[in-house]
Amino acid sequence: MQDTRQQILEILKRRGEVTVQELSQELALTSVTVRHHLEILRSDGYITEPEVHRSNRPGRPRYTYRLTSTAADLFPNNYSGLADVLLNVFEECVSPELCEHLLDEAARRFVMEAGPPPAAAHERLDYTVSYLKRLGFVVRWEAQAAGHYWLYISSCPYHYVAHAHPMTCQIDMRMIQQLTGARVTKVQGHAHEGALCVYAVAWESAPSA
Repeated sequence: MQDTRQQILEILKRRGEVTVQELSQELALTSVTVRHHLEILRSDGYITEPEVHRSNRPGRPRYTYRLTSTAADLFPNNYSGLADVLLNVFEECVSPELCEHLLDEAARRFVMEAGPPPAAAHERLDYTVSYLKRLGFVVRWEAQAAGHYWLYISSCPYHYVAHAHPMTCQIDMRMIQQLTGARVTKVQGHAHEGALCVYAVAWESAPSA
């Protein structure tokens, strides 16, 4: 990212909200230049539309800018560290029976975001692939015999967490089962080893074509 825009984002993160005039003074740039950079950041989805702040005192209203939630991903974070700690607690404190239930529930909540599935087998697989791509996976499917398919998944978006907690891969399995409505068997790979994961997908009675 261009250095000036990176500086603007860092100032916003530090101060919460700023005006064009405040940025102009801190960066030693003209207001026109600052507005140009702000418009690019706004169009990229990193800052909000300017908010009007009026006061009882005479003078022009203040227009302030803030970071959007999207901009949070531009700064260092410790999501993997937090997930690692939470999963350690989960594994130490939860019974195997409750663990199975919670993994099912986690998968169900992911699947709820995918929307209602289509009926046809190839459409159901396209729907599954499309949703998994939205989650950050690299994924494709390949037809075998009638009603039988291979699903190839790589580039696990939580590879570092799965490395220490292979149980997270169980959420993937449950998601695929719920998304496809099929019998799913993992035949190759472990995400925590950075490998390509291959799933066999088969319907007892194939969805209508």
